[in-house]
Amino acid sequence: MKKETVWVSRAMSDSTLVKSITCDELETDPDPIIETMENSRKGQPMPTDRFPKRLHGEYRDVHIKKLPDIFMAGGFWVVSAACADVLRQFNLGQTALYPVEIFQHDKKTRVEGDYFYLAFGETKNVFEPNETPDATGLSTGATQKPIRFWRPRAGFEDGNIAVNKLALEGVDLWIDPSLLRTFFLSDALVKALKAATLTRRFDLRKCRVVAQPVGETP
Repeated sequence: MKKETVWVSRAMSDSTLVKSITCDELETDPDPIIETMENSRKGQPMPTDRFPKRLHGEYRDVHIKKLPDIFMAGGFWVVSAACADVLRQFNLGQTALYPVEIFQHDKKTRVEGDYFYLAFGETKNVFEPNETPDATGLSTGATQKPIRFWRPRAGFEDGNIAVNKLALEGVDLWIDPSLLRTFFLSDALVKALKAATLTRRFDLRKCRVVAQPVGETP
């Protein structure tokens, strides 16, 4: 019997992946850029013209060296050209890869390599909090409304995060809106990234796949 495997990335919780890189738009017209950042992190598709075409180092005395295959720059998630090449081979749905130029602080000297925004545009509601005891529920407002979001325990390991079988269907890369600071990948996509030796900074963990709860619909 074929083993059902889904992966979750802890990259969004890795502070070392947040680089001191910014864009002019955050100073001149920040509201649209901040909205784009937030929507992308939620898995809401955004067009290419909402993303800055150029990013640059934030600090004069910091020289940007070789960047990792996935990192946060200017509030956006960015991947290397090698990583983008693998991702394009899979079903991304409305998730997009938009090219971006990255410069040193002087805005003239390009940082080595080609890079692409990882503009998340797909969601699946597959996280199972009742099967994930290490996740903390977050209520909103003073009235303590029903829990809408969950936060995984720091440093969670293989099998700590549970998803239902709907995670095995559809796109190969997605956000679950209810589980903060994570994104999910199909087993086929992870195998391809591993074959290209690109998974190290994704900080991947296997999920536990459970049956779809009785009475619930996708």
